[in-house]
Amino acid sequence: MPAHLMRPLLPRLWLMSDLHPFPSQIAADVSKACYFVFPGDLNTPTGGYRYDHSIVQGLQKNEWDVSLISLAGNYPTPSSSDRGAAIEALGGIEAPALVVVDGLALGASPDLAKDISNRAILIALVHHPLFLESGMEPKLASALKQSETKALTYAERVIVTSPSTRKTLVSQMSVPPGKVSIVLPGIAQAPEVDQLSSKREAGSALQLLCVGSLVPRKGQLHLVEALGRLKHLNWHLDLIGETSFNPQYTRQVRNQIKRYDLADRIHIHGNVSQAGLMRFYQSADLFVLPTYYEGYGMAFAEAMSFGLPIIASGAGAVTSTVPPSAGFHVAAGDATALGDSIEVLLRNDELRNQLSEGSRFAARALPSWSDSAKAFAVVLEGHL
Repeated sequence: MPAHLMRPLLPRLWLMSDLHPFPSQIAADVSKACYFVFPGDLNTPTGGYRYDHSIVQGLQKNEWDVSLISLAGNYPTPSSSDRGAAIEALGGIEAPALVVVDGLALGASPDLAKDISNRAILIALVHHPLFLESGMEPKLASALKQSETKALTYAERVIVTSPSTRKTLVSQMSVPPGKVSIVLPGIAQAPEVDQLSSKREAGSALQLLCVGSLVPRKGQLHLVEALGRLKHLNWHLDLIGETSFNPQYTRQVRNQIKRYDLADRIHIHGNVSQAGLMRFYQSADLFVLPTYYEGYGMAFAEAMSFGLPIIASGAGAVTSTVPPSAGFHVAAGDATALGDSIEVLLRNDELRNQLSEGSRFAARALPSWSDSAKAFAVVLEGHL
């Protein structure tokens, strides 16, 4: 839907069936109210959008009036007309409004950030800096770093999803540390299950699970290569994640599967429902995601809540999200080390069970989505 059709002056909006309807024009005497601005569709199957969606739900459950504004355009590389439409879409917002803008839109639009800050209180939400996306041309990465750094200067508060992202913003983008608040993503605690060795019949294939959009940053090509060297072992891999974001990379992954003659052992399921995803976690024996970078790594946290041993890689918040007691960490892009780690866990039931216990223990310390929404609300209340 075009951005100008979703301006807050409409009498009433219902953007998602599972979010409460909200008044689009906020009365001046309502103190717990904010606008939440994001590009595209809030139901887009990524961790960042799921975070936004869950936080909005939690705020509403805590009696916040949240007006949603979707920005049409090609983010994080909007055209000039996209930027103009965004400024127009937010044109009805006036002081003392509180405006939360997702970093996917804000980072590429310093003019939008400046426009909002001139009329309202701007809160930036950064999942991970835009310039750290893998596979990006150096020129574009440099431009996005410069753009996002400038945009964040207009925010009164920056909310990030991990200490690692906060460190990056402070050290590489000159954001004052006192300006940054951390609100971790939540998880839905999984039901208690028995140890992994009892989840399958003796002699059946071990179920490997990888959850992440098929894009270069997630490293599925390396995973297929690693498994191509382990055909002598009994395993099956389910790849869960949106396939349309980078069609070329998706084709490369499919071709890699054919190259290693693994079509009967590796299944690409694309995006699945949340309930379906939970079933995949429930039936898996091992979780592996050879990512290059994560601002947090929600899939790792979810896998730990199901007591899955983890094989992870990459920079950012990965090592702080997945402790050594829960799994292995290998170098990003190293298919040989990845394959070696997978083989160790495929062959060792006792070690898998030890890491399973470590995963579940670590997950108990993680916040629920209700906790995360309340923490987010506390940050917002500091600017009312």
